[in-house]
Amino acid sequence: MNTEARGGCPILVVAHGDLGEALVRAAEMITGPQPDLFAIALWPEESPAALQEKLTATLQQAGSRPALVLVDLLGGTPFNVVARHLRGRDGACVTGVNLPMLLEVLTARDEGLSPAELAARAGQSGQNSIRTCQALLEMPGTSDRGGLE
Repeated sequence: MNTEARGGCPILVVAHGDLGEALVRAAEMITGPQPDLFAIALWPEESPAALQEKLTATLQQAGSRPALVLVDLLGGTPFNVVARHLRGRDGACVTGVNLPMLLEVLTARDEGLSPAELAARAGQSGQNSIRTCQALLEMPGTSDRGGLE
């Protein structure tokens, strides 16, 4: 992950196992390399204190600027650690990270939005990207193999 500043706020993806790193790799496959984009993993053998140390170190690496933190699961250890860390500080957190959400904030952060404004965009994008596919598959123009024609 790149660390050179480009004006937008740092974005951290904090998740269980390698989910965060996989989302970052997928996003960069689509958008190209992204400065100030970080993945932080919580592994089964790690304590919340160890995750807190990684979070603090990553934020220092990002220049201690207010960051947007995307976490995987509301109420999970990554969320709890991030919530405690952000209490009383600048920055924002959104749960339920998914690829469309990450892509939205990566493309929007150059607009000079605050972490809170990016968080609102992330939440909206994440919600808008969740669909059941049956209705889409039954639309005219859909092939019998399930793809759109």
